[in-house]
Amino acid sequence: MNNSKNLRLATLDDCTEILNIYAPFITDTVITFEYDVPTVEEFKDRMRNIQAKYPWLVYEVDGKIAGYAYASPFHVRAAYDWSVNFSIYIKPEYHGRHIGRTLYKALIEILKLQGYCNAYSLITMPNDKSEGIHKNFGFTTMGLCKDVGYKFGQWHDVKWYELQMQPHPEKPETPKLIEEIVDTYEFKKIMTGQ
Repeated sequence: MNNSKNLRLATLDDCTEILNIYAPFITDTVITFEYDVPTVEEFKDRMRNIQAKYPWLVYEVDGKIAGYAYASPFHVRAAYDWSVNFSIYIKPEYHGRHIGRTLYKALIEILKLQGYCNAYSLITMPNDKSEGIHKNFGFTTMGLCKDVGYKFGQWHDVKWYELQMQPHPEKPETPKLIEEIVDTYEFKKIMTGQ
């Protein structure tokens, strides 16, 4: 499998296909704490808002999206501008094919290029696969929220993971928007896996 040819930025035209991947995680698991599957229009608005600033990547197999990953704001206050949350969803039939690894590797490098320093991920317990990929990328546990979410008639713990993607500059510049870097040599190199 040639990873570089399978990886690209998501477009709004991908919305339905991406939502079809996400929906079973809502309806059948506690991996996400959403209760209701959003409409295509609601999900398209989410994508549009995230993509205005952050990368949203998809990985294709035989022309179909097998998984996706994106960054989103860690918090709304200005002092958090150099920190992001990570989300990743892979179709179950594609687990174990290093798709998550390819997505996260590119996501981290793109975010570093934009100027972000810290990444965070919340994982509903237990979730060995998600914990495994985060640990493989150097994420470390920063805390556990006990019984923080209620879904499917049970209370669930969430573990927080953190990663310092790059050193913290003494006087950081405002992170670049994703559109400011997509035409750069560095971005293209990340996307082609060179």
